[in-house]
Amino acid sequence: MESKAIHRCLHVLDLDESLAFYERALGMTEIRRMGPDDGSWANVFIGNDVCGFQMELTWNRGRTEPYDNGGRDSHIAFTVPDFDAAHALHEQMGCICHENEKMGLYFIEDPDGCWLEILPEKAEFAPQAGVDVLAALTARRSVRTYSGDSVPEELLYRIVRAGLLSASGRRRRPWELIIVRDRNTLAKLAECRDSGAAMLAGADAAIAVLGNPEVADTWVEDCSIVMANMHLEAAASGVGSCWIQGRMRMAADGRSTQDFVADLLDIPEPWQLEAILSLGMPDALCEPRTFDETLMAKVHEERF
Repeated sequence: MESKAIHRCLHVLDLDESLAFYERALGMTEIRRMGPDDGSWANVFIGNDVCGFQMELTWNRGRTEPYDNGGRDSHIAFTVPDFDAAHALHEQMGCICHENEKMGLYFIEDPDGCWLEILPEKAEFAPQAGVDVLAALTARRSVRTYSGDSVPEELLYRIVRAGLLSASGRRRRPWELIIVRDRNTLAKLAECRDSGAAMLAGADAAIAVLGNPEVADTWVEDCSIVMANMHLEAAASGVGSCWIQGRMRMAADGRSTQDFVADLLDIPEPWQLEAILSLGMPDALCEPRTFDETLMAKVHEERF
């Protein structure tokens, strides 16, 4: 039995006040939200770039009585890189509710009475290296159908940053990215392949990855790393994505995919299209893969 904590839900009375508190006190900002059209309730997920764990703030219209957000000494713990600076900020905010100097920690209280433990960064608090990457790899799928919900901008640019942080030969970074969100353009992009690109018509966004052969002879490999990293980050962020190969492919109208996309997106020479990543919120959750032990037969030691 394996599991991974992804968020904790707290019920709040004043959503705007709580969002402002968590942004100022802990640097957590809104990632996505959900709720009915009548606005009778809302679930707002907040987090930051430090880790994948999120808080789910649940607000219900008309609620005036405080919620029980824990009980039995339940709380959420946060580490901070500068313990003294955090303490000074929280002291200024007047939200410190308990200190344990002997253990080197303290608690703050959010607007709804939830206690949050503040700890200095220590090696024993660090997550095990590689766990999150492996979890994302098992969760990764080629998602071709989407719910129609918008990809939150915070998640879109988190995916973009994953691509821009990619390794490249001699750090030349021979790539450029084009983000497409216009519905008409996405519909036209769906014709960039004679097959295999139709999902773009229903996608909320797409990212075209271009390479410059004049900058590096490894542009194909470098751009493929960018695509793979964005594909993986999309899975880790709960966004559906699919790799649409562009290089050496043909469009529905008989042109090369390169020429089709270059004309549509005004791509100048000598930039070459490697691939397009389609993005959208998935219409269904996929179960993570389990590792297929037979794959180990492909691993050799010392000699083939």
